[in-house]
Amino acid sequence: MIIFLDTSAWVKFFLQEEGTAKIQQFLLTQWLSGTNVVTVSPITYAEMLSTLRRAHRGQRLSSEAFEEAVTLFEEQWASTQVVTVNADLIARSGQLAKDYGLRGCDAFQLATALQVQTTMFIGADLELNDTARTCGLTVWNPSDELPELAAVERSQPNTG
Repeated sequence: MIIFLDTSAWVKFFLQEEGTAKIQQFLLTQWLSGTNVVTVSPITYAEMLSTLRRAHRGQRLSSEAFEEAVTLFEEQWASTQVVTVNADLIARSGQLAKDYGLRGCDAFQLATALQVQTTMFIGADLELNDTARTCGLTVWNPSDELPELAAVERSQPNTG
């Protein structure tokens, strides 16, 4: 299964909020087990570190917890498949932004997921998730119940 992990969902692995336990369990069983490929957009690296730093500045993470989260994130990042940026990806993200009114980084995330023909798009941004569904992707928000994985694996991704 090709899993696309949006920053909005992945950050829940590190920050306690709705969906944290579900994303932690999912990633530990479905990704770190080595049976699935997790793909990410290159922009995710900057988005994640920015979000963790803002959580530290806002006192959601202590200095020690921030450093631990960054270390763990970088370990996880090393086992992701980072999609290469090319002119087609940039053009597609611009088209998605124009067609659906997505913010720039969200359009880039969705274009990346569509490019790799992801089996499951995991995100916590409701607008982005709705657009991903419109583009034919199977979407899971960690705040919701996990769909049956066998059914997800049998589905054919839509390259939009």
